Amino acid sequence: MATNVVNLDALIPRQDMAEASEPAGSKLDKIDIHHLDDHFFVGALRKPDFQRETVHWSPEKVADLIRAFIAGDLIPAVILWQRGTNVFVIDGAHRLGALIAWVHDDYGDQRRSIEYFGGRIPDEQQKVAERTRRLVNGDVGPYAAYAAARKNPQNARPEIQARLSNLAVNSIIAQWVPSVDERAAEDSFFKINQAATPIDPTERRILKARHAPNAVAARAIVRGGTGHKYWAKYAEETRNAIESVAKQIHSALYEPPIGDLPIKTIDLPLAGRGYNALPFVFDLVNWANSIPDPTKTIDIDKPLAPDGDGTHTVQYLKKVKESVELLTGNTSSSLGIHPLIYCYTRGGEFQPAALLAITELLKNLSEKGKLREFTAIRRKFEDFLLAHKEFITLIIKRTGAGRRSLNRIVRYYEFVIKELIDGKSDSDVVAALEADKEEFSFLLGARAPAVKDGENPTRRLSRATKSASFLQAALQSPVRCALCNGMIHKNSIQIDHIQRRREGGATDVTNAQVAHPYCNSIKS
Repeated sequence: MATNVVNLDALIPRQDMAEASEPAGSKLDKIDIHHLDDHFFVGALRKPDFQRETVHWSPEKVADLIRAFIAGDLIPAVILWQRGTNVFVIDGAHRLGALIAWVHDDYGDQRRSIEYFGGRIPDEQQKVAERTRRLVNGDVGPYAAYAAARKNPQNARPEIQARLSNLAVNSIIAQWVPSVDERAAEDSFFKINQAATPIDPTERRILKARHAPNAVAARAIVRGGTGHKYWAKYAEETRNAIESVAKQIHSALYEPPIGDLPIKTIDLPLAGRGYNALPFVFDLVNWANSIPDPTKTIDIDKPLAPDGDGTHTVQYLKKVKESVELLTGNTSSSLGIHPLIYCYTRGGEFQPAALLAITELLKNLSEKGKLREFTAIRRKFEDFLLAHKEFITLIIKRTGAGRRSLNRIVRYYEFVIKELIDGKSDSDVVAALEADKEEFSFLLGARAPAVKDGENPTRRLSRATKSASFLQAALQSPVRCALCNGMIHKNSIQIDHIQRRREGGATDVTNAQVAHPYCNSIKS
Protein backbone atom coordinates (compact mmCIF):
# COMPACT_ATOMS: atom_id res chain seq x y z
CA MET A 1 0.00 0.00 0.00
CA ALA A 2 1.31 3.42 -0.86
CA THR A 3 2.52 5.33 2.16
CA ASN A 4 4.66 8.15 0.77
CA VAL A 5 1.61 10.10 -0.37
CA VAL A 6 0.16 13.43 0.70
CA ASN A 7 -3.33 13.50 2.18
CA LEU A 8 -5.12 16.37 0.42
CA ASP A 9 -8.57 14.97 1.08
CA ALA A 10 -9.74 17.69 3.48
CA LEU A 11 -9.08 20.61 1.15
CA ILE A 12 -12.10 20.17 -1.12
CA PRO A 13 -15.14 18.91 0.83
CA ARG A 14 -17.38 16.15 -0.48
CA GLN A 15 -21.07 16.39 -1.20
CA ASP A 16 -23.79 14.30 -2.80
CA MET A 17 -24.30 15.70 -6.30
CA ALA A 18 -28.02 14.99 -6.08
CA GLU A 19 -28.57 17.41 -3.22
CA ALA A 20 -30.58 20.50 -4.11
CA SER A 21 -28.84 23.84 -4.45
CA GLU A 22 -29.52 27.43 -5.36
CA PRO A 23 -29.58 28.48 -9.04
CA ALA A 24 -26.24 28.57 -10.81
CA GLY A 25 -24.07 31.61 -11.26
CA SER A 26 -21.47 32.38 -13.92
CA LYS A 27 -18.69 29.93 -14.80
CA LEU A 28 -14.96 30.67 -14.77
CA ASP A 29 -12.94 29.94 -17.89
CA LYS A 30 -9.65 30.11 -16.01
CA ILE A 31 -8.75 29.47 -12.38
CA ASP A 32 -5.97 31.66 -11.00
CA ILE A 33 -4.33 31.55 -7.60
CA HIS A 34 -6.66 34.21 -6.14
CA HIS A 35 -9.66 31.98 -6.83
CA LEU A 36 -8.11 29.45 -4.44
CA ASP A 37 -7.41 31.91 -1.63
CA ASP A 38 -10.45 33.53 -0.03
CA HIS A 39 -12.45 33.80 -3.24
CA PHE A 40 -16.06 32.56 -3.40
CA PHE A 41 -14.94 30.00 -5.99
CA VAL A 42 -12.85 27.89 -3.58
CA GLY A 43 -15.73 27.97 -1.12
CA ALA A 44 -18.03 26.54 -3.80
CA LEU A 45 -15.70 23.70 -4.77
CA ARG A 46 -16.93 20.21 -3.96
CA LYS A 47 -15.85 16.66 -4.69
CA PRO A 48 -18.62 14.19 -5.54
CA ASP A 49 -19.13 11.83 -2.61
CA PHE A 50 -18.20 8.88 -4.82
CA GLN A 51 -14.81 10.26 -5.77
CA ARG A 52 -11.64 8.56 -4.60
CA GLU A 53 -9.79 10.03 -1.65
CA THR A 54 -7.27 12.65 -2.71
CA VAL A 55 -4.29 10.66 -1.43
CA HIS A 56 -2.39 9.49 -4.52
CA TRP A 57 0.35 12.10 -4.99
CA SER A 58 3.85 12.00 -3.51
CA PRO A 59 5.44 15.09 -1.92
CA GLU A 60 7.58 15.45 -5.04
CA LYS A 61 4.56 15.47 -7.33
CA VAL A 62 2.80 18.10 -5.20
CA ALA A 63 5.92 20.28 -5.30
CA ASP A 64 6.28 19.76 -9.07
CA LEU A 65 2.69 20.90 -9.67
CA ILE A 66 3.15 24.06 -7.60
CA ARG A 67 6.46 24.81 -9.31
CA ALA A 68 4.91 24.28 -12.75
CA PHE A 69 2.00 26.57 -11.93
CA ILE A 70 4.30 29.39 -10.82
CA ALA A 71 6.50 28.93 -13.88
CA GLY A 72 3.52 29.07 -16.23
CA ASP A 73 4.10 25.54 -17.54
CA LEU A 74 1.24 23.70 -19.18
CA ILE A 75 -1.04 22.04 -16.63
CA PRO A 76 -3.92 19.88 -17.90
CA ALA A 77 -7.35 21.47 -17.62
CA VAL A 78 -9.61 20.54 -14.74
CA ILE A 79 -13.11 19.28 -15.54
CA LEU A 80 -15.96 20.73 -13.52
CA TRP A 81 -19.73 20.34 -13.25
CA GLN A 82 -21.98 22.94 -11.76
CA ARG A 83 -25.10 22.27 -9.76
CA GLY A 84 -26.52 25.47 -8.39
CA THR A 85 -23.82 27.33 -6.46
CA ASN A 86 -21.73 24.20 -6.01
CA VAL A 87 -18.88 23.40 -8.39
CA PHE A 88 -18.06 19.68 -8.49
CA VAL A 89 -14.58 18.55 -9.53
CA ILE A 90 -15.03 15.71 -12.00
CA ASP A 91 -11.32 15.54 -12.84
CA GLY A 92 -8.45 17.50 -11.29
CA ALA A 93 -8.95 17.16 -7.53
CA HIS A 94 -5.24 16.51 -6.97
CA ARG A 95 -4.19 19.49 -9.08
CA LEU A 96 -6.53 21.89 -7.34
CA GLY A 97 -5.86 20.25 -3.97
CA ALA A 98 -2.10 20.75 -4.30
CA LEU A 99 -2.53 24.46 -5.02
CA ILE A 100 -5.05 24.91 -2.21
CA ALA A 101 -2.64 23.10 0.12
CA TRP A 102 0.08 25.59 -0.83
CA VAL A 103 -2.19 28.60 -0.39
CA HIS A 104 -3.37 27.46 3.05
CA ASP A 105 -0.14 25.73 4.12
CA ASP A 106 -2.11 22.55 4.81
CA TYR A 107 -0.62 19.37 3.41
CA GLY A 108 -2.81 17.17 5.58
CA ASP A 109 -1.75 18.42 9.01
CA GLN A 110 -3.13 21.93 9.59
CA ARG A 111 -6.47 23.56 10.44
CA ARG A 112 -8.65 22.26 7.61
CA SER A 113 -7.29 18.75 7.88
CA ILE A 114 -7.40 18.70 11.67
CA GLU A 115 -11.06 19.72 11.63
CA TYR A 116 -11.89 17.27 8.84
CA PHE A 117 -10.28 14.32 10.59
CA GLY A 118 -11.66 15.17 14.02
CA GLY A 119 -8.25 16.02 15.44
CA ARG A 120 -6.90 12.54 14.58
CA ILE A 121 -3.92 13.05 12.28
CA PRO A 122 -1.90 9.79 12.00
CA ASP A 123 1.83 10.09 12.63
CA GLU A 124 2.58 8.96 9.11
CA GLN A 125 0.28 11.58 7.60
CA GLN A 126 1.95 14.23 9.78
CA LYS A 127 5.44 13.19 8.67
CA VAL A 128 4.55 13.20 4.97
CA ALA A 129 2.94 16.63 5.37
CA GLU A 130 6.04 18.04 7.03
CA ARG A 131 8.26 16.54 4.33
CA THR A 132 6.05 18.08 1.63
CA ARG A 133 6.13 21.47 3.31
CA ARG A 134 9.93 21.43 3.55
CA LEU A 135 10.19 20.42 -0.10
CA VAL A 136 7.78 23.09 -1.34
CA ASN A 137 9.16 25.87 0.86
CA GLY A 138 12.72 25.04 -0.14
CA ASP A 139 11.80 24.86 -3.81
CA VAL A 140 9.40 27.76 -4.43
CA GLY A 141 8.78 29.27 -1.00
CA PRO A 142 5.57 29.44 1.05
CA TYR A 143 2.52 31.14 -0.41
CA ALA A 144 2.51 33.52 2.56
CA ALA A 145 5.79 34.99 1.25
CA TYR A 146 4.14 35.80 -2.10
CA ALA A 147 1.09 37.29 -0.40
CA ALA A 148 3.35 39.49 1.72
CA ALA A 149 5.35 40.49 -1.39
CA ARG A 150 2.19 41.77 -3.08
CA LYS A 151 1.71 44.24 -0.24
CA ASN A 152 5.37 45.12 0.33
CA PRO A 153 7.40 44.12 -2.74
CA GLN A 154 10.44 46.05 -1.56
CA ASN A 155 10.83 43.66 1.38
CA ALA A 156 10.53 40.46 -0.66
CA ARG A 157 13.44 38.21 -1.59
CA PRO A 158 14.60 38.64 -5.21
CA GLU A 159 13.44 35.18 -6.29
CA ILE A 160 9.97 35.85 -4.86
CA GLN A 161 9.78 39.19 -6.67
CA ALA A 162 10.82 37.52 -9.95
CA ARG A 163 8.07 34.93 -9.72
CA LEU A 164 5.37 37.23 -8.42
CA SER A 165 4.44 38.63 -11.82
CA ASN A 166 4.04 35.12 -13.21
CA LEU A 167 1.86 34.10 -10.30
CA ALA A 168 -0.43 37.05 -10.94
CA VAL A 169 -1.29 35.95 -14.48
CA ASN A 170 -0.92 32.17 -14.53
CA SER A 171 -4.02 30.01 -14.41
CA ILE A 172 -5.52 26.57 -15.02
CA ILE A 173 -8.09 26.10 -17.77
CA ALA A 174 -11.54 25.05 -16.57
CA GLN A 175 -13.62 22.77 -18.79
CA TRP A 176 -17.26 22.27 -17.89
CA VAL A 177 -19.41 19.18 -18.25
CA PRO A 178 -22.62 20.28 -20.03
CA SER A 179 -25.75 20.88 -17.98
CA VAL A 180 -26.81 17.26 -17.39
CA ASP A 181 -28.26 15.42 -14.44
CA GLU A 182 -26.09 13.99 -11.66
CA ARG A 183 -26.17 10.47 -13.11
CA ALA A 184 -24.64 11.63 -16.38
CA ALA A 185 -22.03 13.66 -14.48
CA GLU A 186 -21.13 10.58 -12.41
CA ASP A 187 -20.76 8.50 -15.57
CA SER A 188 -18.43 11.19 -16.94
CA PHE A 189 -16.26 10.86 -13.84
CA PHE A 190 -15.79 7.12 -14.25
CA LYS A 191 -15.11 7.35 -17.99
CA ILE A 192 -12.52 10.10 -17.53
CA ASN A 193 -10.75 8.53 -14.55
CA GLN A 194 -10.80 4.99 -15.89
CA ALA A 195 -9.22 6.17 -19.12
CA ALA A 196 -6.46 8.15 -17.42
CA THR A 197 -5.51 5.89 -14.48
CA PRO A 198 -7.51 2.66 -14.22
CA ILE A 199 -9.27 2.36 -10.88
CA ASP A 200 -8.56 -0.77 -8.86
CA PRO A 201 -11.58 -3.15 -9.10
CA THR A 202 -12.15 -3.15 -5.33
CA GLU A 203 -11.95 0.62 -5.17
CA ARG A 204 -14.27 0.94 -8.16
CA ARG A 205 -16.78 -1.28 -6.38
CA ILE A 206 -16.58 0.91 -3.27
CA LEU A 207 -17.10 4.07 -5.30
CA LYS A 208 -20.07 2.64 -7.15
CA ALA A 209 -21.63 1.26 -3.95
CA ARG A 210 -20.82 4.19 -1.69
CA HIS A 211 -24.19 4.17 0.11
CA ALA A 212 -24.17 0.40 0.72
CA PRO A 213 -23.52 -0.66 4.33
CA ASN A 214 -20.27 -2.49 3.57
CA ALA A 215 -18.80 0.57 1.81
CA VAL A 216 -19.93 2.98 4.53
CA ALA A 217 -18.57 0.67 7.23
CA ALA A 218 -15.21 0.34 5.46
CA ARG A 219 -14.80 4.09 5.08
CA ALA A 220 -15.71 4.63 8.74
CA ILE A 221 -13.10 2.10 9.89
CA VAL A 222 -10.29 3.47 7.71
CA ARG A 223 -10.60 6.95 9.23
CA GLY A 224 -11.61 5.85 12.72
CA GLY A 225 -15.04 7.47 12.37
CA THR A 226 -13.66 10.80 11.08
CA GLY A 227 -13.27 12.39 7.64
CA HIS A 228 -16.19 12.76 5.28
CA LYS A 229 -19.22 11.32 7.05
CA TYR A 230 -20.99 9.08 4.58
CA TRP A 231 -23.35 8.29 7.47
CA ALA A 232 -24.32 11.94 8.12
CA LYS A 233 -27.96 11.44 7.08
CA TYR A 234 -28.63 8.78 9.70
CA ALA A 235 -30.17 9.48 13.10
CA GLU A 236 -27.84 10.82 15.79
CA GLU A 237 -27.85 7.58 17.78
CA THR A 238 -26.88 5.62 14.67
CA ARG A 239 -24.18 8.12 13.71
CA ASN A 240 -22.68 7.89 17.19
CA ALA A 241 -22.73 4.09 17.08
CA ILE A 242 -21.00 4.01 13.69
CA GLU A 243 -18.27 6.40 14.80
CA SER A 244 -17.73 4.68 18.15
CA VAL A 245 -17.44 1.13 16.80
CA ALA A 246 -15.36 2.26 13.80
CA LYS A 247 -12.92 4.03 16.11
CA GLN A 248 -12.54 0.88 18.23
CA ILE A 249 -11.88 -1.28 15.18
CA HIS A 250 -9.41 1.24 13.76
CA SER A 251 -7.47 1.27 17.03
CA ALA A 252 -7.43 -2.53 17.18
CA LEU A 253 -6.10 -2.77 13.61
CA TYR A 254 -3.62 0.10 13.45
CA GLU A 255 -2.22 0.81 16.91
CA PRO A 256 0.56 1.12 17.79
CA PRO A 257 1.45 2.74 14.44
CA ILE A 258 4.51 1.65 12.50
CA GLY A 259 7.29 4.18 12.87
CA ASP A 260 10.08 4.96 10.47
CA LEU A 261 11.69 2.16 8.48
CA PRO A 262 13.61 -0.03 8.96
CA ILE A 263 11.54 -1.70 11.69
CA LYS A 264 13.11 -1.50 15.14
CA THR A 265 10.35 -2.92 17.32
CA ILE A 266 8.25 -6.09 17.39
CA ASP A 267 5.24 -4.10 18.62
CA LEU A 268 3.72 -3.87 15.16
CA PRO A 269 0.05 -3.10 14.48
CA LEU A 270 -2.23 -5.95 13.49
CA ALA A 271 -2.99 -4.62 9.98
CA GLY A 272 0.10 -2.75 8.85
CA ARG A 273 -0.07 0.91 7.99
CA GLY A 274 -3.58 2.35 8.18
CA TYR A 275 -2.76 4.96 5.57
CA ASN A 276 -4.57 4.36 2.27
CA ALA A 277 -5.95 0.98 3.41
CA LEU A 278 -9.52 1.16 2.07
CA PRO A 279 -9.43 -1.87 -0.30
CA PHE A 280 -8.16 -4.17 2.46
CA VAL A 281 -10.70 -2.92 5.03
CA PHE A 282 -13.50 -3.34 2.47
CA ASP A 283 -12.36 -6.97 2.06
CA LEU A 284 -12.38 -7.39 5.84
CA VAL A 285 -15.91 -5.99 6.19
CA ASN A 286 -17.20 -8.25 3.41
CA TRP A 287 -15.50 -11.33 4.83
CA ALA A 288 -16.76 -10.72 8.39
CA ASN A 289 -20.31 -10.36 7.07
CA SER A 290 -20.17 -13.34 4.68
CA ILE A 291 -20.49 -11.14 1.59
CA PRO A 292 -19.03 -12.74 -1.57
CA ASP A 293 -15.98 -11.09 -3.06
CA PRO A 294 -17.53 -8.07 -4.86
CA THR A 295 -14.76 -7.95 -7.48
CA LYS A 296 -15.80 -11.37 -8.78
CA THR A 297 -19.32 -10.36 -9.72
CA ILE A 298 -20.14 -10.36 -13.43
CA ASP A 299 -21.02 -6.68 -13.42
CA ILE A 300 -18.76 -4.73 -11.08
CA ASP A 301 -20.86 -1.61 -11.68
CA LYS A 302 -24.09 -3.24 -10.56
CA PRO A 303 -25.34 -1.13 -7.64
CA LEU A 304 -25.60 -2.59 -4.15
CA ALA A 305 -28.62 -1.79 -2.02
CA PRO A 306 -28.10 1.41 -0.02
CA ASP A 307 -28.47 1.43 3.76
CA GLY A 308 -31.45 3.69 4.28
CA ASP A 309 -31.21 4.26 8.03
CA GLY A 310 -27.73 2.97 8.93
CA THR A 311 -28.97 -0.13 10.76
CA HIS A 312 -27.10 -2.52 8.51
CA THR A 313 -23.92 -0.45 8.68
CA VAL A 314 -23.94 -0.73 12.48
CA GLN A 315 -24.56 -4.48 12.23
CA TYR A 316 -21.69 -4.87 9.75
CA LEU A 317 -19.33 -2.95 12.02
CA LYS A 318 -20.27 -5.06 15.04
CA LYS A 319 -19.54 -8.23 13.07
CA VAL A 320 -16.08 -6.89 12.19
CA LYS A 321 -15.47 -5.90 15.81
CA GLU A 322 -16.49 -9.35 17.00
CA SER A 323 -14.04 -10.99 14.58
CA VAL A 324 -11.18 -8.64 15.40
CA GLU A 325 -11.69 -9.19 19.14
CA LEU A 326 -10.73 -12.84 18.62
CA LEU A 327 -7.32 -11.62 17.49
CA THR A 328 -6.44 -8.70 19.71
CA GLY A 329 -7.49 -6.59 22.66
CA ASN A 330 -8.25 -7.49 26.26
CA THR A 331 -11.70 -9.04 26.08
CA SER A 332 -11.87 -12.60 27.41
CA SER A 333 -12.29 -13.96 23.86
CA SER A 334 -8.99 -12.50 22.62
CA LEU A 335 -6.27 -14.96 21.62
CA GLY A 336 -3.90 -11.98 21.51
CA ILE A 337 -2.09 -13.15 18.38
CA HIS A 338 1.24 -11.55 17.66
CA PRO A 339 1.00 -9.80 14.25
CA LEU A 340 4.65 -10.49 13.49
CA ILE A 341 3.96 -14.24 13.35
CA TYR A 342 0.68 -14.21 11.47
CA CYS A 343 0.48 -11.01 9.42
CA TYR A 344 3.98 -10.00 8.25
CA THR A 345 6.71 -11.34 6.00
CA ARG A 346 10.19 -12.03 7.29
CA GLY A 347 11.19 -8.55 6.13
CA GLY A 348 8.31 -6.84 7.96
CA GLU A 349 5.86 -6.36 5.06
CA PHE A 350 2.17 -6.63 5.96
CA GLN A 351 0.22 -9.43 4.21
CA PRO A 352 -3.53 -8.66 4.11
CA ALA A 353 -4.47 -12.19 3.00
CA ALA A 354 -2.63 -13.68 5.97
CA LEU A 355 -4.59 -11.51 8.41
CA LEU A 356 -7.89 -12.53 6.84
CA ALA A 357 -6.80 -16.17 6.99
CA ILE A 358 -5.87 -16.24 10.69
CA THR A 359 -9.13 -14.45 11.46
CA GLU A 360 -11.04 -17.10 9.52
CA LEU A 361 -9.12 -19.90 11.23
CA LEU A 362 -9.77 -18.64 14.76
CA LYS A 363 -13.42 -17.97 13.96
CA ASN A 364 -13.81 -21.55 12.71
CA LEU A 365 -12.04 -22.98 15.77
CA SER A 366 -14.20 -20.87 18.07
CA GLU A 367 -17.43 -22.01 16.41
CA LYS A 368 -16.31 -25.66 16.66
CA GLY A 369 -15.25 -25.30 20.29
CA LYS A 370 -11.62 -26.17 19.46
CA LEU A 371 -9.75 -23.14 20.74
CA ARG A 372 -8.42 -25.09 23.74
CA GLU A 373 -6.89 -27.65 21.35
CA PHE A 374 -5.27 -24.78 19.48
CA THR A 375 -3.75 -23.24 22.61
CA ALA A 376 -2.33 -26.64 23.59
CA ILE A 377 -0.10 -26.68 20.50
CA ARG A 378 0.08 -22.92 19.95
CA ARG A 379 3.81 -22.62 20.71
CA LYS A 380 4.67 -25.40 18.25
CA PHE A 381 2.37 -23.91 15.61
CA GLU A 382 3.87 -20.45 15.92
CA ASP A 383 7.41 -21.83 15.86
CA PHE A 384 6.54 -23.68 12.65
CA LEU A 385 5.08 -20.55 11.03
CA LEU A 386 8.16 -18.51 11.94
CA ALA A 387 10.53 -21.20 10.65
CA HIS A 388 8.65 -21.43 7.34
CA LYS A 389 7.41 -17.89 6.74
CA GLU A 390 8.04 -18.26 3.03
CA PHE A 391 5.15 -20.76 2.79
CA ILE A 392 2.50 -18.04 3.19
CA THR A 393 4.24 -15.89 0.60
CA LEU A 394 4.33 -18.82 -1.81
CA ILE A 395 0.64 -19.59 -1.32
CA ILE A 396 -0.26 -15.96 -2.04
CA LYS A 397 2.09 -15.92 -5.03
CA ARG A 398 0.40 -19.00 -6.51
CA THR A 399 -3.23 -18.34 -5.57
CA GLY A 400 -3.46 -14.54 -5.69
CA ALA A 401 -3.65 -11.65 -3.24
CA GLY A 402 -6.60 -10.67 -1.05
CA ARG A 403 -9.44 -13.11 -0.57
CA ARG A 404 -8.35 -15.28 -3.50
CA SER A 405 -5.74 -17.03 -1.34
CA LEU A 406 -7.78 -16.96 1.88
CA ASN A 407 -9.17 -20.49 1.76
CA ARG A 408 -5.88 -22.13 0.81
CA ILE A 409 -4.01 -20.38 3.63
CA VAL A 410 -6.70 -21.51 6.08
CA ARG A 411 -6.42 -25.09 4.82
CA TYR A 412 -2.64 -24.85 5.25
CA TYR A 413 -3.08 -23.69 8.85
CA GLU A 414 -5.58 -26.49 9.54
CA PHE A 415 -3.24 -29.06 7.97
CA VAL A 416 -0.31 -28.00 10.17
CA ILE A 417 -2.44 -27.83 13.33
CA LYS A 418 -3.81 -31.35 12.77
CA GLU A 419 -0.32 -32.74 12.30
CA LEU A 420 0.93 -31.04 15.46
CA ILE A 421 -2.06 -32.24 17.50
CA ASP A 422 -1.20 -35.76 16.30
CA GLY A 423 2.25 -35.32 17.83
CA LYS A 424 4.21 -34.80 14.62
CA SER A 425 7.53 -32.96 14.63
CA ASP A 426 8.45 -29.99 12.46
CA SER A 427 10.22 -32.21 9.93
CA ASP A 428 7.26 -34.63 9.92
CA VAL A 429 4.89 -31.76 9.07
CA VAL A 430 7.16 -30.60 6.23
CA ALA A 431 7.25 -34.14 4.86
CA ALA A 432 3.45 -34.39 5.06
CA LEU A 433 3.09 -31.11 3.16
CA GLU A 434 5.48 -32.36 0.49
CA ALA A 435 3.47 -35.57 0.16
CA ASP A 436 0.24 -33.66 -0.46
CA LYS A 437 0.59 -33.54 -4.23
CA GLU A 438 -2.76 -31.87 -4.88
CA GLU A 439 -2.43 -28.80 -2.72
CA PHE A 440 0.81 -28.18 -0.79
CA SER A 441 3.71 -30.04 -2.36
CA PHE A 442 4.62 -26.93 -4.38
CA LEU A 443 5.68 -25.23 -1.14
CA LEU A 444 8.80 -27.39 -0.95
CA GLY A 445 9.73 -27.03 -4.59
CA ALA A 446 9.21 -23.30 -5.08
CA ARG A 447 11.21 -20.39 -3.76
CA ALA A 448 9.78 -17.28 -2.17
CA PRO A 449 11.27 -13.89 -3.02
CA ALA A 450 14.29 -13.44 -0.78
CA VAL A 451 14.89 -10.51 1.52
CA LYS A 452 18.04 -9.02 -0.02
CA ASP A 453 19.69 -5.85 -1.20
CA GLY A 454 18.78 -6.33 -4.84
CA GLU A 455 20.78 -4.64 -7.57
CA ASN A 456 22.24 -1.98 -5.33
CA PRO A 457 25.58 -0.74 -6.68
CA THR A 458 26.38 1.01 -3.37
CA ARG A 459 26.12 -2.35 -1.56
CA ARG A 460 24.13 -0.72 1.20
CA LEU A 461 21.68 -2.87 3.11
CA SER A 462 18.07 -2.29 2.06
CA ARG A 463 15.40 -1.33 4.57
CA ALA A 464 13.80 -4.75 4.20
CA THR A 465 17.10 -6.47 4.99
CA LYS A 466 17.65 -4.25 8.03
CA SER A 467 14.09 -4.92 9.22
CA ALA A 468 14.56 -8.68 8.74
CA SER A 469 17.84 -8.59 10.66
CA PHE A 470 16.28 -6.76 13.61
CA LEU A 471 13.20 -8.99 13.71
CA GLN A 472 15.31 -12.14 13.59
CA ALA A 473 17.31 -10.96 16.60
CA ALA A 474 14.26 -9.71 18.52
CA LEU A 475 12.46 -13.03 18.11
CA GLN A 476 15.16 -14.90 19.97
CA SER A 477 13.62 -13.97 23.33
CA PRO A 478 10.08 -12.55 22.93
CA VAL A 479 7.57 -12.13 25.76
CA ARG A 480 5.44 -15.26 26.01
CA CYS A 481 2.18 -16.23 27.66
CA ALA A 482 2.88 -18.18 30.86
CA LEU A 483 -0.11 -20.45 30.17
CA CYS A 484 0.20 -21.47 26.48
CA ASN A 485 3.79 -20.31 25.88
CA GLY A 486 2.76 -18.52 22.68
CA MET A 487 4.09 -15.08 21.84
CA ILE A 488 2.12 -12.20 23.31
CA HIS A 489 1.50 -8.76 21.80
CA LYS A 490 1.43 -5.54 23.80
CA ASN A 491 -2.24 -4.93 22.90
CA SER A 492 -3.33 -8.16 24.59
CA ILE A 493 -1.31 -8.42 27.79
CA GLN A 494 -3.02 -9.45 31.00
CA ILE A 495 -1.24 -9.94 34.32
CA ASP A 496 -2.52 -13.12 35.90
CA HIS A 497 -2.27 -14.50 39.44
CA ILE A 498 -0.24 -17.71 39.48
CA GLN A 499 -2.15 -18.74 42.58
CA ARG A 500 -5.66 -17.28 42.74
CA ARG A 501 -6.36 -14.59 45.31
CA ARG A 502 -9.26 -16.58 46.73
CA GLU A 503 -6.83 -19.41 47.35
CA GLY A 504 -4.49 -17.15 49.28
CA GLY A 505 -2.25 -16.09 46.40
CA ALA A 506 0.13 -13.23 47.09
CA THR A 507 -0.26 -9.83 45.47
CA ASP A 508 3.42 -9.19 44.76
CA VAL A 509 5.50 -9.93 41.67
CA THR A 510 6.32 -13.46 42.79
CA ASN A 511 2.68 -14.43 42.14
CA ALA A 512 2.22 -12.59 38.83
CA GLN A 513 2.58 -13.81 35.27
CA VAL A 514 1.87 -12.54 31.76
CA ALA A 515 -1.01 -14.21 29.91
CA HIS A 516 -3.24 -13.94 26.85
CA PRO A 517 -6.80 -12.83 27.74
CA TYR A 518 -8.30 -16.08 26.40
CA CYS A 519 -5.77 -18.27 28.21
CA ASN A 520 -6.39 -16.36 31.42
CA SER A 521 -10.17 -16.77 31.05
CA ILE A 522 -10.04 -20.59 30.67
CA LYS A 523 -7.39 -21.18 33.32
CA SER A 524 -8.46 -24.13 35.43
